[in-house]
Amino acid sequence: MKVGIPRALLYYWYGPAWKAFFSAAGLEPVVSPPTNKAIMTAGLKAAIDEICLPVKVFIGHCLELQKTCDAVLVPRLTSVARKEYTCPKFMGLPDMVRCLLPRTPVIIWESTGGFLPERVWTPPGSGMVSGREYLPLAGVARGNAHGQLPGRMKKPLAAARKAHTVYTGLLRRGYLPEEAAAICDGLQGEPGGVNPEKHEVKPGWVNPERYGVAPGGINPDRQGTKPGRVIGLVGHPYCLYDSFVNTGILRFLQQEGCRLLTPEMLPEGEIAMALKGLPKAVYWTMGRLALGASRLFRAHVRTYAHAREQAGGAGVTGVAGVDGVIHVAAFACGPEALIGELSKRECSREIPYLQIYLDEHSGEAGLHTRLEAFLDLVEGRGQAGCV
Repeated sequence: MKVGIPRALLYYWYGPAWKAFFSAAGLEPVVSPPTNKAIMTAGLKAAIDEICLPVKVFIGHCLELQKTCDAVLVPRLTSVARKEYTCPKFMGLPDMVRCLLPRTPVIIWESTGGFLPERVWTPPGSGMVSGREYLPLAGVARGNAHGQLPGRMKKPLAAARKAHTVYTGLLRRGYLPEEAAAICDGLQGEPGGVNPEKHEVKPGWVNPERYGVAPGGINPDRQGTKPGRVIGLVGHPYCLYDSFVNTGILRFLQQEGCRLLTPEMLPEGEIAMALKGLPKAVYWTMGRLALGASRLFRAHVRTYAHAREQAGGAGVTGVAGVDGVIHVAAFACGPEALIGELSKRECSREIPYLQIYLDEHSGEAGLHTRLEAFLDLVEGRGQAGCV
């Protein structure tokens, strides 16, 4: 049985874990192709106007997967961290998809307190799944009546936990999500499984040089050789890492000789420390990471600039030392409207800062012009302001 996994929304956090889960359950996970014009257009036509672009893109990926898969995974992640929440649209995502795909079974990954699920189930009457056809999913794609996972779920859950540990470890070391996911795929067939403690990339399974990234950090040969140009990017993962949605922001910056830092590359403890002193806790998980990364970038910028000056302009290695910050958000995202304003107040007086809002009308030429203006400001060395 083929289970489709949409390459959208929180796939960039949990994609390898979902793939490992269904593989260990004896199913065949199929990830949709990278977002393209056809997928986006399909999502725009099917979705209502009021939802944000990333959700429309997710719907487009589901429509693409229904052509080749027996069922489609749709996560309902109410909360992935204690006392924090995701977007309200995530909670209603399975219901939206079920209305748009009435003849395709929807497997719901349901969680209210972490990425590991309380239930993985298929709603009664979902698509053509009924009677005998429903039985192969029992215990794998369905919890019991009380919402608890049966014993046969232990192996898939252990595989998901292990894959997620390795994947997040690679992100912390400077790998971008697609690179880290490719390495995880190569490690799945390793005898004895992946080592979650060492996060090792062992020779003979995947060559990290193929992805332009050296184990232990970002490869300066890939991300540019101009000294000192480090750009911090903050925002939701599906805005930062979907190159079609953001018209290739990361690729453009790399081609301009910039090194990149994102919230997923920063230690969680340092982000938490950077948020201390706020009058009220940020209870949106992705907003908290974006704001914490912004504050961390701002706190390190002067120290980093001084070290670079002492080194005569040579590149200086620092956890969060950056020359500029770019905040990328979806236009219709309510929480990001607030987080973006807070980030701007934190950064724009001390460091070059750029806000980019994305929707279905975003054009590559205009966006790249703004990025070029931002990089000119970064080259001013010491100048600050919001572009």
